[in-house]
Amino acid sequence: MEAIENVVYKGKLLAVIIRAKALDELQASGKKMSFHTPDHFPLQVGLHARSKGDIVPAHFHNPFPELKNLAVQEFFYIKSGRIKIDLFDDQENDAKVSEVLVGEGDTVVLNTGHGLTFLEKTELIELKQGPYRGKEEEKRFVSGEGQ
Repeated sequence: MEAIENVVYKGKLLAVIIRAKALDELQASGKKMSFHTPDHFPLQVGLHARSKGDIVPAHFHNPFPELKNLAVQEFFYIKSGRIKIDLFDDQENDAKVSEVLVGEGDTVVLNTGHGLTFLEKTELIELKQGPYRGKEEEKRFVSGEGQ
């Protein structure tokens, strides 16, 4: 199992899985940081392996002047437990095209439709873009799911 896994279907990057061991590999490489999402992704996920005393100069991030039709992505950090994530492709009539298993310490960036099955008692942290648009506008369920 690779530390960084890209799940690709017909040329589309569906998910980036960053396994818990990725930080160990970063530290062993001698690098201080690395990013594992493509530059065009709305969520940019990086890892840091910093030494005591390292400093990142104080800074602000400039706002984007205007965003249109920006893909909505989600980020999960699995603190404990195990999850099976089913990945769906909207170009294939919402067909399930892949599944991944993730567990304690793993990180996932989702870039497609998905469903979750919790295989154990699980604690996770989720991050997605806002602002929240309300239940009716926020999601489109795959046929037969979520009704």
